[in-house]
Order: sequence, then structure tokens, then C-alpha cells
Amino acid sequence: MPTTSELRNMIKEMDQQIIESIATRLEIADELAKAKKLSGQSYWDERKEKEVVQRYHELCQEVSLSEGEAKQIAEVILKISKERQHHFFERAQSVSSQRCEMR
Repeated sequence: MPTTSELRNMIKEMDQQIIESIATRLEIADELAKAKKLSGQSYWDERKEKEVVQRYHELCQEVSLSEGEAKQIAEVILKISKERQHHFFERAQSVSSQRCEMR
């Protein structure tokens, strides 16, 4: 049986992997925001959000996490993603407005 120290080290390693995975996911979401902006789409799609929450629910079921835990995980990640995409759209709009004023 692992010691508490060994278990804590295992958790520490997992935390590193989790953070790296979330950072990668957010980088991809940033690219998605750019693609949405270029194609004239809204930065957030409620239907897609529901699909993501459902996907998290299904993934969590596969590893015996509860529906509530799945919802909490999805909410945190989606909140961060939504804020970053909204910020990108606001920044892009501000730059666009400044260019129009310069003309």
C-alpha cells in the first residue's frame, strides 16, 4: 500500500497533467474564437454548451463520477472558456472600432 507521501506525489503529478490539459483545451478554444470571429459567428452557442455538458456527463459516467460532479467540472471549464472567448471578441471589436475611427 502506498504511503500518504507517495499518494500526495501521485496527486501532484495528476494535477500537473490536468492543468496542462486544460491549458491546451483553452488554447484550442482561443483558436475557435478566432475562427468564429472571422466567419461572423457569435462567440457562444448555447446549443453547443449543452452538447459539451452532455459529453462531460457521459465521460464522467464512464469513470464512475456522478452527474453532479460532471456538471461542476463542465461549468468551471465552460465558464473560463466563455470568458476568454468573450474577451477575445471584445478586444477584436475594440481594434476594429479603432481602425474605423482612424479612417
